[in-house]
Amino acid sequence: MIHLESNFVQFKEELLPKEGNKALLTFPFLHIYWTECCDTEVYKATVKDDLTKWQNVLKAHSSVDWLIVVVENDAKKKNKTNILPRTSIVDKIRNDFCNKQSDRCVVLSDPLKDSSRTQESWNAFLTKLRTLLLMSFTKNLGKFEDDMRTLREKRTEPGWSFCDYFMVQEELAFVFEMLQQFEDALVQYDELDALFSQYVVNFGAGDGANWLTFFCQPVKSWNGLILRKPIDMEKRGLIQRQEATLLDLRSYLFSRQCTLLLFLQRPWEVAQRALELLHSCVQELKLLEVSVPPGALDCWVFLSCLEVLQRIEGCCDRAQIDSNIAHTVGLWSYATEKLKSLGYLCGLVSEQGPNSEDLNRTVDLLAGLGAERPETANAAQSPYKKLKEALSSVEAFEKHYLDLSHATIEMYTSIGRIRSAKFVGKDLAEFYMRKKSPQKAEIYLQGALKNYLAEGWALPITHTRKQLAECQKHLGQIENYLQTSSLLASDRHLTESEREHFCREILSFASRQADSPGHKIVLPMHSFAQLRDLHFTPSNAVVHVGGALSVEITVCSQMPVPVHVEQIAINVHFSIEKNNYRKTAEWLTKHKTANGIVSFPAETAPYPTSQNSLPTLELCEMFERSPSDNSLHTTGIICKNVHMLLRKQESGAALEAPSGAALEAGAHVLKCNAVTLEPGPNTITFRTQAKEPGTYTLRQLCASVGPVWFVLPHMYPLVRYEVYSQEPQLHVEPLAAFWLVFLRRSSSLSLLAITQ
Repeated sequence: MIHLESNFVQFKEELLPKEGNKALLTFPFLHIYWTECCDTEVYKATVKDDLTKWQNVLKAHSSVDWLIVVVENDAKKKNKTNILPRTSIVDKIRNDFCNKQSDRCVVLSDPLKDSSRTQESWNAFLTKLRTLLLMSFTKNLGKFEDDMRTLREKRTEPGWSFCDYFMVQEELAFVFEMLQQFEDALVQYDELDALFSQYVVNFGAGDGANWLTFFCQPVKSWNGLILRKPIDMEKRGLIQRQEATLLDLRSYLFSRQCTLLLFLQRPWEVAQRALELLHSCVQELKLLEVSVPPGALDCWVFLSCLEVLQRIEGCCDRAQIDSNIAHTVGLWSYATEKLKSLGYLCGLVSEQGPNSEDLNRTVDLLAGLGAERPETANAAQSPYKKLKEALSSVEAFEKHYLDLSHATIEMYTSIGRIRSAKFVGKDLAEFYMRKKSPQKAEIYLQGALKNYLAEGWALPITHTRKQLAECQKHLGQIENYLQTSSLLASDRHLTESEREHFCREILSFASRQADSPGHKIVLPMHSFAQLRDLHFTPSNAVVHVGGALSVEITVCSQMPVPVHVEQIAINVHFSIEKNNYRKTAEWLTKHKTANGIVSFPAETAPYPTSQNSLPTLELCEMFERSPSDNSLHTTGIICKNVHMLLRKQESGAALEAPSGAALEAGAHVLKCNAVTLEPGPNTITFRTQAKEPGTYTLRQLCASVGPVWFVLPHMYPLVRYEVYSQEPQLHVEPLAAFWLVFLRRSSSLSLLAITQ
C-alpha cells in the first residue's frame, strides 16, 4: 500500500517551481482555489478577476494541475433576495474556467454541518482531491525520473558533477521514503553507491573524472559514522556545496542506507554492509591517494564499528543479538584489530610506555575526533568515550584491548569459526610478547599452530612457528626451541637467511654443549634429514658367517648449510631363525627390491591432514538452458563431493612438544663417524662383517650433532639382511650308473667343509 502525505500551504508565486528546479519534495503537485462567493455581482467584480490572475500565473509556470472548490453556506443564501439567478456561481465558474475540465470544480456544502448532504459533499471533494493528487504525483514523478536518467547519461560530458546528481537522485529516494516504499528508496542509494565506486575504480586504472578531485582533499576529521540521526544535515550540506571528503560522502551515504534497512527490519544486513564499507573505504583512500594522518583511519574504523554495533543493539533485544553473532562478529574483530594498531602507533604496547612523540601523536588523533556529538554525550559507553579512554593510558588500553579480544574469540568460538578465533589469539600472543609475558603468549600460539597443522595451512604454520620459537627462547624451553628451530631451518617458505639463522641456532647450542657432556636432546629426524633409499652389497642381502656386507644409504639433508655430524648410526635388531636364506629371498621378492635397493617414501613435515589426505575432487560439467529458446544460459563446474572436502578434519597430532622418540641401546649397531652432510642428497656407506647367523633388522637411524640427536624411530618398509652358517657335508657320487658287489669300480668323492 502506498501512503502519501500532503501538506497544505498558502499560495505564493515564489513557491512555484522554476526552470531547472530538481526539488521533488517541495514541488506543488496540486493548486486549489477556495471561494465561498455566492453573489453574482461579487463574483463579477472580484472573484473572476482573481481566478483569472491565478490561472495565468499557473500557466506561466507550466502548472496544469489545479482544482477550484466552491464552499456553499445556507446561512449566506438566506440573506440574499429570493429572486433566483438564471445561473449559479458554480455554473459561472465552470463556464468561465472549466469548459473542457468540468470535473476541476467541486462544491463543498455546509462543511461545518453534520448532515448527509454535507457528508456527501465531503466525500466527493476528498475523492476528487485524492484522484487529482495521485494523477499529478504520478505524472511529475515519471517526468522527474526521466530528467534524472537524462542527467545520468550526461556523466561523460565535461562539467558533470556527481554531487549535483547525488542531490537529484536522493530527492527521488526521499519521495519513496515518504511513500513508505523503503525498498525503492534503498535502491536509489545503492545505485549512487555503485556509481561512485565505479568512478573510484576507474580512477585507480588511470581514467579519472575531474569532479573526483573534490574527494581527494586531505582528511582532517575522523569522527566515524553517524547513525543516530535520520538525516545528517551537516554532511548533506557539505555534499551539496561540493566540500565533502571521501569519508564524509561515504558516512552520509551509509547512514541513509542504515536508516532504510532498519525501517525494513534488516539490522543484520546493516552489519554486513558496514564491514564491506569500512574495508572498501580503506582501499578507496589508497586509490585516490588521499592524504591521511597516521592512525586517523584506524580511529575512524574503530568508532564506526562500535557505532554500528550500538545502533543494532538499540533496535534488537539480547536474544536476537546472541542468535545473530555471525553477522556482527566481523565488526568486533575489525574494531579489535584497529585498536591494536592504535596502541602500537601511540606507544601503549611498548615496555617503556609512550614517549613524547607518541604523546603528541595521541593528542593529534584525539583532536581529529572533534567534540562528542550531542546524541551520545549522555551515553556512558559511547564509541567516542571508549576510544578516548583507551588512548589515555597504558593500563586503560590494555583493559579495553583485552576485553575486545576475549569477547571476539568467544564469539568466533561459539559459531564454530575456530580458525578466526585462533587468528585473534595470535594477535593476543604478539601483544603478550611485547608486554614480556611469553608464558601467556605460548598458550595462544600453540592453539593456533595445532589448528593450522590440522588443516594443513603451510604459510600460517611457518609464521606461527617463528613466533613460537621466539616465545620458547624467552621461556628457556631449550628442547622445544631446538625442535621448532629444526622445523624452521628446513621450511622452504622462509628465506635462505632465515633458514640459516635457525640452523645456526642448533649448531651454536651443540658447540656450546660439546665440552660439557650431559643430557642428550632427542629430536625427530624428518626436519633434519630424510632417508631416501638403501642399497645392500651383496644385492640379495644374504651373507655367510665371516662374510662382508655393506649398506649404502642416501640421506637428503634438509638443512640450508653443511652440517658436521659426529656420528650416524643404524640400530639393528638381531633374531635367530632357521631357513634364513629361503626366508630372506622370499622377503626380497615380496618387496620387489631391484639390485638390492630399498626405496623409502618421501617424508613430509607433520601436517596431520595435509592436502594429500583429502579425497579426490569429483567434478562434473553443468549446463543451464533457457526454457523459452533452449539457448545456453549458464555453464560451470559442480563438485559432487564438496561435503567431504569441507567437513572438519580431525587432527591426529599433538602440539609440537618434544617428540618422545628414544634412542635404542643394543649390541648391534652400524656406525659411520665424522660425516659432513651437504644440503641435498648425501651417500653414506656402512660396512660390517657377519659374525653370528640370524636375521638382522634395521630399526632406527640416528645422527648426532653434539648432544643433539636426530632420530628416525622406525625404518619402513622393513629392511633386513640374513647371515647363515652350514655344517660340513659329504656327498659320494658314483661315476657309473650301478655298483657291482666285490668288483673294483671308480667313484667321485666331494667334500664340502665350511669353517667358522
